[in-house]
Amino acid sequence: MKKLCPIALAAILLSFSSGCFRQEVQVSKYSVPEMASPAAGAYLQNKLKGIPGVVSSSFDLGEHTFIVKYQSSTIRTMNIEEAIALSGFAVNGRPANPKAKLPKGLK
Repeated sequence: MKKLCPIALAAILLSFSSGCFRQEVQVSKYSVPEMASPAAGAYLQNKLKGIPGVVSSSFDLGEHTFIVKYQSSTIRTMNIEEAIALSGFAVNGRPANPKAKLPKGLK
């Protein structure tokens, strides 16, 4: 009986621990004033596609915004913002990476 109590307690604790590490999907919107064409939006989508934690992305050319769904336990909004800036686009007042090589016609 004494051996069963620690085993039962461990099993109960393990069953609750899965809820502590759930993958919560969040949505953030980024202001990208230089994004003026569908090609620019597709370029940014392609750049963010391979980043761990990014679930999906979309863009609104009329509002010059880029919308990203991401797993908040894997990546932070500032990391996504940095990835956009490193891709060559100013985002949320953060300057674009001047060394980024953008294909012609994106800006």
